[in-house]
Amino acid sequence: MENIMQQISAFSMPLAVGVAEWENYLRLPKAYWMLTYAWSPDDSFLDLRLEQLIFPAHNAYAWSIGDLTSAGDSLRLANIVSYDMGFLAPDLLELLEKSRLDIDTIYDLMRKRKAMQASPREVACQWLKDNEQRWRPWIPDPTACSRGFGLYNELEEDFCQSRANAESCKACLPGTYSKPFQDARGTTYVCSTCPPGMQQPAAGEVACQPCPAGTVKQTESREMCAPCRQSLYQDEMGGTHCKACPEGTTTLLVGAELLSQCVCEEGSIDVSAPEAAQICVTCGEGLLCPDGSTLEQLASQEGGLEVPQVAPGYFSWPDHPLEVYKCAGSHCPGGRPGTCDSGALGPTCSNCPEGMYWDDDACRECEVALAPATWTIVPIGVIVAMVVSYYFAERYIAKASLAECARLSMEIMINFVQNLGILSLVPVPWPDALRKLLEFSEVFVLKVQSFGIHCATRSDMEQYIFISGTFVSIVVAGPLLGLCTQLVPLRRRGLSWDFYRTLCATGKLLQALFVTMCNVGLGPFMCYLHPNGRRSMLKHPNTLCSSPDHEIMQWASFAVLFLSLTLFILCCWSVAKAPTWSLTSPDRLSSIGFLTANFRPSSWWFGLVILARGPILSLGPVIAPNAEALQILVMSCTMLISLCLQLWFLPWKVPLLNLVDAVSTALFLLLLGVSLHFAPVSDSREFMDACGALAYFLSLGVIAMVALVSFGLFAVERCSAKAKRKVSSHSALANLGKLPSSEEMVKALQAIGESLGKATDAERQLLVKKMSSLLSVYDINIVGQALLILSIDCELQSSSFRWHSSTRIRAKRVSQMTRRSLVFLHGDLDDDNQIVNDYPGEERPGDSTREERDDDSSVSI
Repeated sequence: MENIMQQISAFSMPLAVGVAEWENYLRLPKAYWMLTYAWSPDDSFLDLRLEQLIFPAHNAYAWSIGDLTSAGDSLRLANIVSYDMGFLAPDLLELLEKSRLDIDTIYDLMRKRKAMQASPREVACQWLKDNEQRWRPWIPDPTACSRGFGLYNELEEDFCQSRANAESCKACLPGTYSKPFQDARGTTYVCSTCPPGMQQPAAGEVACQPCPAGTVKQTESREMCAPCRQSLYQDEMGGTHCKACPEGTTTLLVGAELLSQCVCEEGSIDVSAPEAAQICVTCGEGLLCPDGSTLEQLASQEGGLEVPQVAPGYFSWPDHPLEVYKCAGSHCPGGRPGTCDSGALGPTCSNCPEGMYWDDDACRECEVALAPATWTIVPIGVIVAMVVSYYFAERYIAKASLAECARLSMEIMINFVQNLGILSLVPVPWPDALRKLLEFSEVFVLKVQSFGIHCATRSDMEQYIFISGTFVSIVVAGPLLGLCTQLVPLRRRGLSWDFYRTLCATGKLLQALFVTMCNVGLGPFMCYLHPNGRRSMLKHPNTLCSSPDHEIMQWASFAVLFLSLTLFILCCWSVAKAPTWSLTSPDRLSSIGFLTANFRPSSWWFGLVILARGPILSLGPVIAPNAEALQILVMSCTMLISLCLQLWFLPWKVPLLNLVDAVSTALFLLLLGVSLHFAPVSDSREFMDACGALAYFLSLGVIAMVALVSFGLFAVERCSAKAKRKVSSHSALANLGKLPSSEEMVKALQAIGESLGKATDAERQLLVKKMSSLLSVYDINIVGQALLILSIDCELQSSSFRWHSSTRIRAKRVSQMTRRSLVFLHGDLDDDNQIVNDYPGEERPGDSTREERDDDSSVSI
């Protein structure tokens, strides 16, 4: 309304303005000559042939300031189907662009539709039939492809490179581009694949794009550019090949774009300064270095999801993070360099700060009076132990009492726990429960850090000298106490010490501590290797070998080892003299009661085996401190030899103790076998394989050799016609020694019988007391077995002695032997196969045996 009112006023148009509803709006223009609003094309006023009233051209500025006298802006009525119609349907778009129809033609078609009362499709179809020469040029050529399209063969369903094979056009696929193609029919487009180093991720494009940095494409294909794999990079666009990172470096991810993205590969670390060229060095044992490790990341533990760190069980100083130490305990958690658990200190986290000591896997405050108490308690303890040892010094008695059996059991247990203490020094990753038990056993090899000894000593060196001095004090304390008891007041009261018994008491203490003493003496020579090339003592890991403190400890160890060697030599000499002393000097024999009193008279020397076993068990960490499997192998061989000797000689006086000792040794061997499962064998695998093969072939070889030698001796014995046959066909090899002569035993029996026959009743009662109180259990059993054999098998006495007669299989008795068996035992055959009597002037064995034998009578051979 405002628009038309301004125009009426501006151009002096005598008009009356009105507004009508839709029905009047359509009716009034047909009834009157008037102005009205209408759209074109439109069939509402199709019969009126409306003419447009033309106003001055539209002035946008005037309209913006409210001057509406010029014509309004034209309003285009259109339906937008798709903004990318040219890409989706280029043929349709070209058809629509060419099909230009004037407004008069449109109105004519509208009038025909109205007159014919036909549908728009029917009218349009009739127009197409009548005007083919007009619309034929509008139809696009199916092979005249537009930009972004290419010639396409519908039959083969593939793009082609000439019109001859083409039937239509299709948008070029990703990986191809639309390229102009000129022929006789004009310009069209074909789809070509992208060349090497180029790609096209989109469809319908007219050019390929160069491969981005970090990607390459080696051949002409539709494939996209592939990212460079790890250890390769590409810093240029359009690359056809990736560039290799420098040797020893890699990339964290694929598709690296810069040389600077090449980082040290896993197992190595960059030690260069910031902004300098990379210097990758190998991460040794004890460091965990993922890809891209740097010294800065190792020190800060920052810079990514995976950063280099110290492995659990290892330690390094923050100032020198690559110099790694191997911890002997469980207080090195790893991670950041310089980290220890529970407040521990030192390169192996095995010491506590000053004024603290280990207790329950943590550092505890020292008690104020603990240091002086330690220096006071140890000397007093040595004196008390010497006094107790003197009054319990053993004199050799073949038969053990129940009290002595209990004491021997305690000695076996202490020796077993000492062996466990040596095993605990082998750095094997034990399960937690077993590790706790073995840590308790460490006390018996004087690894006593948990008892506050650090509160009394300031360093490992002082602690070692203190422990070494304890052994020397035992050697000194015995003679000094013996001299003190020789003072007149004590001598008058009968409290003076006997010289030989004092030696026995001192030897008893040294024997009980011999395993520990040897282990302590060898301690400074048990130096295991760190990954940084340095070595630490196994029992004092914070003390580096070849350091000044270590050299002092070695001098102290020489004194302990000299004492141990001297004791062992004196024990060997004493054991060799023991049979002579038992006859000529019982007092001297009593001086080595600590060595012989625990064993049978026939195995008095077995104490040397137990003494020698201790230092040999400790040699493993000295020989191979970094090969846990070899240490366990040495211990296994030592214990196996000891078990064989123990089972062969049965040395203990009490049979039960022989069984207990054998079972405990077997269980210790089982524990050693279990420890091999936990021990790392990578460094000694070849040697272990060789030992396994040697044990396999050696066992087979020994058995085969014994079998061959036995068969050989048997063949020689049977085939030698001139060799005189013995009473026994067994050789000394099979019996592991020469058997006593049967004639000599018969003479000895006869002499013993005559002696017993002449003995008085009192002498016989004395013999009974001696046998019941002085003979060992094994000797009594042997005598009983011998009497049983003589009584039953040899038929010397048939009924009066039946002790344990059902505990053995009876041998073939003489009265039941055939003539040929007797010939084999007592004679030979002459050239005519006749028996040659070995007993001149006597009856041949067996000739009258069967006639004279009575079931309850003896047989005279």
